[in-house]
Amino acid sequence: MFVDSIAQSIVDDVVTRLGVRVNIMDEHGVIIASSDRSRVGTVHEGAVRVLRTGAPLSLTRDAARTLGGTQAGVNLPLRVDGRITGVVGVRGEPDEVGEIARAVARLAELMMMRETFAGEVGWRHQVRRQTVGDLLAGRLTEAGWRQGQQLGGCRVEAPFALFAVRGGGLGPGPGGEPREPYRLLETDERAALIVPDGTGTVWVVSGGDPAALRHRLSRLCARDPAAGVLDAGRAEDFPTLLERAERARLALRRPLTGEVRLADLELVVLLGRLDEDVRSAAAERVLGPLSAELRRTLRVYFELNRGVAESADRLRVHRNTLAYRLGRITELTGRDPRVFQDAVILQAALHLDDPA
Repeated sequence: MFVDSIAQSIVDDVVTRLGVRVNIMDEHGVIIASSDRSRVGTVHEGAVRVLRTGAPLSLTRDAARTLGGTQAGVNLPLRVDGRITGVVGVRGEPDEVGEIARAVARLAELMMMRETFAGEVGWRHQVRRQTVGDLLAGRLTEAGWRQGQQLGGCRVEAPFALFAVRGGGLGPGPGGEPREPYRLLETDERAALIVPDGTGTVWVVSGGDPAALRHRLSRLCARDPAAGVLDAGRAEDFPTLLERAERARLALRRPLTGEVRLADLELVVLLGRLDEDVRSAAAERVLGPLSAELRRTLRVYFELNRGVAESADRLRVHRNTLAYRLGRITELTGRDPRVFQDAVILQAALHLDDPA
């Protein structure tokens, strides 16, 4: 939650530097700071809608007349550690002030974070976490990326390398941060971002040549058979990093074990863009008759490139038992996993069946 004086100082600074009119609203939609001081303490109906939906609200002059206490402009949610704590609004026609509004919102979020974690050792980690969280959510601008690094005490420049890690001793500790990640990966804290998300995945963003970091991640995987590393590849600029982050997030809908390249998961990424209802319906059409045991058999069979001996070993069954199960799958679905075209459809359905 913002201290009103800090919110007003942000508004005053923006007005002085950019000459635009700004409001900052609290978690109830009440204006707590404004370039028009007479509006402080009033309810901003546009902010109330943003708080209710969690989505930005852009209003033209005509549209604004339908909401109380609202004028033309762009209203954006303010998030700290994934929670909406307020709203920032910039007055003007949306196509003219949209970029300014995003920059002001980012500054306000970082100031809120600094206020929340001031005096705590972990405040810079929170800035880094917020920056990477915004990157993965697709709402981070290049200016916000630079701002987050400056406040987070690091400098990561293009070309970028992006990795996602699960397990291997790099998982979050009791406080939510990875256990000594920079020491484990022998990486300078000023030259990389290593941040956990809410799922236990640790994201690593570095600049320059990633060969040494890739080697250390490979060693980490070798020590823990259950660990997984997703290598999202090289990004020459920030827009490419943003695109890679979105694809990597979609790719991680599926389990991650061993070393995997994002380029090898295009099918998973493409299917991950489908609406959840479409995903569920398509998976049910193909896999509906199969038991959990038969679905696991299929997953292992495809993970091991349809190798019969290897799949039987992994499943700890006789090869004849595996052959029986594959035959049973064919009977129930009408698709034979030993036939290429049928295997493609069955594998796509398995990806759709993976929990998001």
